[in-house]
Amino acid sequence: MDKKISIIIPYYDMPNGAVFLKRCIDSVMSQTYKNYEIILTKDGKMAENTNSAIKRATGDLIKILYQDDYLAHENALQVIVDGFKGHWLVSGCEHDNGTRGKPHLPVFDRKKNTIGSPSVLTMKNGLDMYFNENMTWVLDFDFYRRMYDKYGEPAILNDINVVIGIHNGQKTNLLTDEEKLKEEQLL
Repeated sequence: MDKKISIIIPYYDMPNGAVFLKRCIDSVMSQTYKNYEIILTKDGKMAENTNSAIKRATGDLIKILYQDDYLAHENALQVIVDGFKGHWLVSGCEHDNGTRGKPHLPVFDRKKNTIGSPSVLTMKNGLDMYFNENMTWVLDFDFYRRMYDKYGEPAILNDINVVIGIHNGQKTNLLTDEEKLKEEQLL
């Protein structure tokens, strides 16, 4: 039986946000793997918004996909489902700042984020794991460390399945150096 995937898309107001959101949803709708639900949330800051979507997921697996990111090809969900084992999986990505490129394959490192954006993450539903709502800058690294502490290393797909949108309106680009430092100290 095919696993149902909850694709959670936390969104917020940003320049070109509607364009990014359409691109994101179109990438999901074009998938060959069809056993999914899309959950859109707009509830507070980034971590709070993502947690809200996680809590609403009904699928066997939860795939995070931020609104300015998108699935890299029409078989991305199938590759993720076929490669999923354990409690969590991370996948390779590319960056898109108007042109796709700069591929990144994830590597787990407990001391720094070498995995990438939460959009590369798929996890089993029901783990009772949420993002720290006091964070924006290092929320992904904090989450990955806690996942590792509880469930061990992720399954790693050395396949490009996600494209990360790079632009000036990203939340992490809008934080001040002081805000970033405060989060790093909290971490």
